[in-house]
Amino acid sequence: MHDISVESRLLANNDEAAQHNREHFAEHGVYVFNLMSGPGAGKTTLLERTIDALKDRVRIAVIEGDLQTSHDADRIARHGVQALQINTGGACHLDARMVHGRLGEIELGALDLLIIENVGN
Repeated sequence: MHDISVESRLLANNDEAAQHNREHFAEHGVYVFNLMSGPGAGKTTLLERTIDALKDRVRIAVIEGDLQTSHDADRIARHGVQALQINTGGACHLDARMVHGRLGEIELGALDLLIIENVGN
């Protein structure tokens, strides 16, 4: 009998995509903040207040994660910043590939701060 060692990082593909995202952000000098907590914890309200406090001094965009709706992205857009929706279709969080899929819609060079409101549960 022979022992076979099988080792691989379960999230290796996500780690690679995350590194690619970090390189994009660093290249453009964009600070990225991933906000995650359980549903109903007040993430969107916190974001609305943060945007209102900073938007005259900091160029902000938001990526909104949600299981199925665009309600939070609509709320954020009313505060005068770009808000992009990602629906996870039931996944409990945004992963790096999902975020990367929307980066082409954001002019990173025109931003100081990208906030990701992650689904989180």
